[in-house]
Amino acid sequence: MIVTPDQVIAFSLIIARIGGVLQLAPVFNSKEIFAMAKLAMAFWIATLIMFVIPLPPHMPQGVVLFALAIITELLIGAMMGFAMQLFVIGIEFAGELMDTQAGMSAASALDPSSGNNTTILSRLTRWISIVIFLIIGGHHVVLSALYQSFVLCPIGSPINFAGGTQLLMQLGGAIFGVAIQIAAPILLVMLLMDFGFGMLSKIAPQVNVFQLSFQVKPIVAVFVLLTVSAGMVGIIYGLLEKITTLLLELMMAIQIK
Repeated sequence: MIVTPDQVIAFSLIIARIGGVLQLAPVFNSKEIFAMAKLAMAFWIATLIMFVIPLPPHMPQGVVLFALAIITELLIGAMMGFAMQLFVIGIEFAGELMDTQAGMSAASALDPSSGNNTTILSRLTRWISIVIFLIIGGHHVVLSALYQSFVLCPIGSPINFAGGTQLLMQLGGAIFGVAIQIAAPILLVMLLMDFGFGMLSKIAPQVNVFQLSFQVKPIVAVFVLLTVSAGMVGIIYGLLEKITTLLLELMMAIQIK
């Protein structure tokens, strides 16, 4: 079999888009998956889909055009991966809100999977979202979305990044609104507790309210979390189910019509 230069260029562009997705998509972006494994995964996925996706009649010629095409494919993949990761970020943000209000934000530790300092409930909600993501077949959605992206936006085609960026900004605002909805029960209970402690400090000034709140609020927060966990998981499940629709809307937004 003779490999032509156009096939090499097409293969490189496909790997670039796949690499952008694997670098940012949930589960695949974990630092526990080392770089060579991601590269091997991108290589084999590109090999499998190269002969079933539409290819442009003319490949970019010249070093400059080829470099621009590589950057474009990387950005398309990164936008897809970031759009999916936004759901996990929003859910993790809900955990951070709970930790802050419950006084557990001081108990932060390094999370090897993300490389960042995370708090207790933030880490818990993140892993809940990842488990639900795997249960609903989110990793299959990522691979399916990759294939559909090559059908809707073939390699080398002009891309409207402004439309995609605007959609991601709107999604970010909506996701953080959902994060507040997830954390709302604990936020409300902590607000009532702060009001109660404020009243206690007026009635009995000799009581060390600040120290007492650090002992009581984490216990109450965990109890409330266990009470509303079923509803919280339902919200997260419904949120992650929207990933397929979102990716389709993203691909339609970046198309130049």
